[in-house]
Amino acid sequence: MPFNHVLTVYDGTPESEDLLDMVCRTVRPHHARLTILIVKIVPLTKPLPEYETGADPEIDDLVSRAEKFADKRKVKAASAVRYARALGAAVVSEARTRGVDLVALLAPDIDTLHSDREAGADFDIVLRKATCAVMLCRPQPPATPA
Repeated sequence: MPFNHVLTVYDGTPESEDLLDMVCRTVRPHHARLTILIVKIVPLTKPLPEYETGADPEIDDLVSRAEKFADKRKVKAASAVRYARALGAAVVSEARTRGVDLVALLAPDIDTLHSDREAGADFDIVLRKATCAVMLCRPQPPATPA
């Protein structure tokens, strides 16, 4: 089933680049729209800023890298930046705002999920509150030396 608009999260890690590559290969043949979401978690003690180009060099770099990554794969992507308290809520909110029909995320490592309550809560929020399909993708295992 082809999707018209896909949202994925990018944080600059090799795993998120693998996910972005897979999502680009999925949306390209269907000419689907792609939104690449970059989320920066802000502690409760600080106010949530609005993103402005040039105000946060770290986020500007991630936006640039994500857009170049998609361009190399011949996919036109829009980037979105959210400052948030939690990843899950930011993903659900962005998915609803943009009207996406698929959210693609890296699947949590089941072996470490019980010790990482924050990540577990984020995935629980996305899986329970998203109003679209959610695809969890496993990162490629590291290559074992021969």
